[in-house]
Amino acid sequence: MLFLAMLYALYLVAANALLASAWGRAQLDRTPRLSLEWERAWTLIPGQLQVTQLRLAGSAAERDFTLAAERASLRFALTPLLEREVEIRSLDAEGIRQASLDAYRLQGSGTLQLAGFHWRAGEIGAERVSLQLDEGAVLHGDAVLVEGVALDAGLRLAPLILAEHPGGEAARFVSGNLTLAGRSDAYNVFNPYLAALGWLEIDGRGDLTGDIAIERGEVLPGSRLRLDSPRLSVRLDERHWLETGALYHIDGSGAVEVEVAQSARLALELDDIEMTEATPDASLATTAQPLLGGEGFRLALETPVLRLHAPPDELQRAELHWRNAEAFDIAAFARYLPPPVPLTLEGGSARLQGGLVYDAERLAGGFDLTGEAISVRLGEQPLTGRLGLHLPIVELDVELGAVDVSGTRFALEAAAPGEAQPLTTALELPTARFRSPLAWRELDDDALRDGETPWQAQLALHGHVANLAVLDPFLSGVFDGRGLALRGGGRLDGALQVRDGQPLPGSRLDVRSEALGARFLDFHARGDGRAHLALTPGEPHPQASLELIFGEVDLARLSDGRRLFQAEHLALAAAAQAHPQATRPDTAEIEWRGARIPDVSVLDAYLPPAAPLRLHGGQAESNGQLLLDDERAQGRATLAGDAIRGRLLQEAFEGELELTLELRNLHPASQRLDLSGSRLTLDASTNGAEPLRTQLVVRQARLQGGFDWPGSEAPRRPLSGTLRLDGLLDRLSFLNAFLPDEHGLAIQGGGRLSADLDFSDGAATPGSQLRVHSQRLGARFMHYEAFGDGSLSVTVDDPGAELSLSLPRFGLRRQADEGALIEGRLLNIHSRARHFDLPEGLRELSTRIALPHLVAPDLAALNDYLPQGGAIELLAGQARIATHLQLDGMRASGRLELHAPDARLALHEQTLEGALHLETRLAEGDLENLDFDISGSRLSLDGVRLADAGGSLSHGWWARLELPEGRMRWERPLELDAQLELAMRDSGLLVNLLVDAARERRWLRERLTLGEVHGEARVMLNEDTVRLENLAVQGGERLELLANLALRDAQLAGRAFARYGPLRLGIEIDEGRRRWQLRNARSWYASGLPASELELPVSEAWFERLDIQAE
Repeated sequence: MLFLAMLYALYLVAANALLASAWGRAQLDRTPRLSLEWERAWTLIPGQLQVTQLRLAGSAAERDFTLAAERASLRFALTPLLEREVEIRSLDAEGIRQASLDAYRLQGSGTLQLAGFHWRAGEIGAERVSLQLDEGAVLHGDAVLVEGVALDAGLRLAPLILAEHPGGEAARFVSGNLTLAGRSDAYNVFNPYLAALGWLEIDGRGDLTGDIAIERGEVLPGSRLRLDSPRLSVRLDERHWLETGALYHIDGSGAVEVEVAQSARLALELDDIEMTEATPDASLATTAQPLLGGEGFRLALETPVLRLHAPPDELQRAELHWRNAEAFDIAAFARYLPPPVPLTLEGGSARLQGGLVYDAERLAGGFDLTGEAISVRLGEQPLTGRLGLHLPIVELDVELGAVDVSGTRFALEAAAPGEAQPLTTALELPTARFRSPLAWRELDDDALRDGETPWQAQLALHGHVANLAVLDPFLSGVFDGRGLALRGGGRLDGALQVRDGQPLPGSRLDVRSEALGARFLDFHARGDGRAHLALTPGEPHPQASLELIFGEVDLARLSDGRRLFQAEHLALAAAAQAHPQATRPDTAEIEWRGARIPDVSVLDAYLPPAAPLRLHGGQAESNGQLLLDDERAQGRATLAGDAIRGRLLQEAFEGELELTLELRNLHPASQRLDLSGSRLTLDASTNGAEPLRTQLVVRQARLQGGFDWPGSEAPRRPLSGTLRLDGLLDRLSFLNAFLPDEHGLAIQGGGRLSADLDFSDGAATPGSQLRVHSQRLGARFMHYEAFGDGSLSVTVDDPGAELSLSLPRFGLRRQADEGALIEGRLLNIHSRARHFDLPEGLRELSTRIALPHLVAPDLAALNDYLPQGGAIELLAGQARIATHLQLDGMRASGRLELHAPDARLALHEQTLEGALHLETRLAEGDLENLDFDISGSRLSLDGVRLADAGGSLSHGWWARLELPEGRMRWERPLELDAQLELAMRDSGLLVNLLVDAARERRWLRERLTLGEVHGEARVMLNEDTVRLENLAVQGGERLELLANLALRDAQLAGRAFARYGPLRLGIEIDEGRRRWQLRNARSWYASGLPASELELPVSEAWFERLDIQAE
């Protein structure tokens, strides 16, 4: 016993001295990873130690730890110390000031109890760790996690090798209970466990309470942690799902609570919330204008387990709910509408209620949005009014990119600017499912290598739409971007199925409206109608069909807004393959019945520029049907009107028109057109005249090229093809467009037309012919016109063309002359053109005109060609005339013969009755002024009965007049300047001009009137005057007559000289009075003026020809 006592005494002395000495402390600090300090230390029993002001610091397996306490009492095993092992049976520490592990620190005042602790070759464990802390603080680095905390923890640490479990992995070996209360920052407490989500953060400070049970690092059911704060903030980051998503902050007062039952659940409740959009670069920076505010917001997250050592790796469920919120400007949410949806949110506040439930990559929930003064744009129409949206989200699978919003209801009661009456739109979507794997991911090049985004959809809808323009995004791509656009309001009923971005068979859309508007190509139809779009099975792609049916419809042209017609029935049916490469319909059919066209001039734009028919005005009715098949068109259309104005074949008309257009083939790409079988009937008048009938039947019309073709991008091709026409025309004047002006040729009248024309390279080919047979054919040439029963033909040769006109019996008169016709037979006009083409017609003509048999029943009809005033006048007699003319360009030649066996004419105061024969030779004619060389022309009178004013008669008188040279202008009256050679039976005609009929001069006439005489003179004729200049007549050796005379209005003037044997006599005539000159008569005559210089009184014939009628 004494020995034991001595050993115990030695232990007390040695151990306590060692603990109190610096050397002893230095021996404990020899371990580089452990620092141990104390103020006082003693031991009374081996293996038990009492310490004051203890401070322990060290590291193990790269884990740093510290402990500071005012007092500590521990019991440990001594033997393991020899093997550098630590085994602490118990440790009671009071006045705990600080304890830390890595960056986590615990500060305050408390007690620590440790039992069953061991440290062996890097392994650590503790059977019990009990910690009580009052008014403490938990820090991570410099950040205060919890302050003013009251902590009561009873834990145990299962043995573990720290080197093998770095970081928070050591928490997997912790079990026990933890109770705490204090003030904490939600960001530091909760966000480490939310970081793995990537889209949620919580911020705010408040009162933190907790009661946590742990088993090997896993939080056990019944555990709870709650933070209450007057200001909490939730940060939602859409960019986790959407590449262009936004960052939102939701602020309010509330609490965050974590509870563990069958699963771990985090619940956040906010009251009086305000939601703003934040900038991505500053986590807490937000825009000044809040997006919405409301009563509350709730967020709940659920995971299978909650572990201390790691954030949840699986999110079972998430809930987000907005309660009685108000969106201050709904335009902020416009970006959530997909581009195809024709609804744009532009402004206004709305009430928002609803939320989302996220469960294993699937999202469900729903929202209700209502507003009273919402500004939206439906299609292109701005509207303001009441909006209601019920959006149930049956399923939204983020991983698969699938969304199901079946049951969606949309209601809009709004008015356009300036309109008081609101329009109502109400739609329901019983089925609405969409799927696109790339919808919520950043699109990469591999996924879009073919340029298409794969997506699928199932959609069923019905309801009423106030403005059908909302369907434009879905219809605008039809038919090469010139697709269907609907207007007005109507009911919708449809179903749509899409796979890989392509609609599937069974998809359909039905539209019904009493005021349906439809825009298709360049037309706009509006009326009571319906539209039906459907997809049916087909190979290799489904077949898309469109059907539009109207009753009582207005059809207008979009380019200028002009109305085309009002119809009782209009139907459009089109079909095409439902494939992105199909840009236009495979087939299309248009039918209209009972169409009333208010102004047919609107149709003129659809006629080619070279068409022979132009429409200027009037009302008409139309029926028709057109079929388009593979870029070809065929069909039939009719047009009928009572008072149509226009031009047909270059002739204006007004009257009744009936047109039947047989379109057998129209192919714009190849510029081919077939109108065979078409008919035209026209009963119309020109300039108020009697209506005339025109009928045309197109036996064959197969053409290619010739004009600009709509729908053809190729340049205009030269006209080629075949045209066969039969018809009855009352206006043949259309042919004048192909005749030049140089010969004055023109065709008029009407008749039966037959045309056989072939075209190649823009020109009529040789052998093409146009023929006209008529009982009232008219032809104009030079200044004349002829009418009669005859025929006309135009034949194309190589090169040029020929025109032949034949009138077996005809009447002839001068143009614009209402006088009697000169009857004739066998009129032939033959023109040869050196060049002929369609735009310019016949050019460089050579024309032969033959009128071999003309009969003038009264020569008096030809007086217009003689000087006015009666100096020379044709009184009576029938004449036969034969004319032959050759016209070459503007030059002309020919001959004219006139024979009147019983002619009666007057020359001044003398009358001649007998046979008259005129032969006129025409050469070097100028058609521009009708001036001819008539040299060689002759006039003869035979068997003439000559009577003067005194009643003296002479029988058997004759005369021969020849023009060796001279020129004539073929006008009314004729203008003539020619040299005249004459021969007469006697000089009586000339003597009677010089000597009046008074009895006292009879002896003189008798002396000067001698047998056969010859002479010459210059003769000049103009409008009202006849002049004989240098008249010189001889009658053998005995008689000589010289004269310069002018005759106008029966007034004779001038001088004459007569020699009869030795008798010399001069005569001066002035206004009918004669003065005799007997002395030096020849020289006196020679001193006089020539006839061309004689002045005569002004003619009064113009006054006598005036035709004045009293009113």
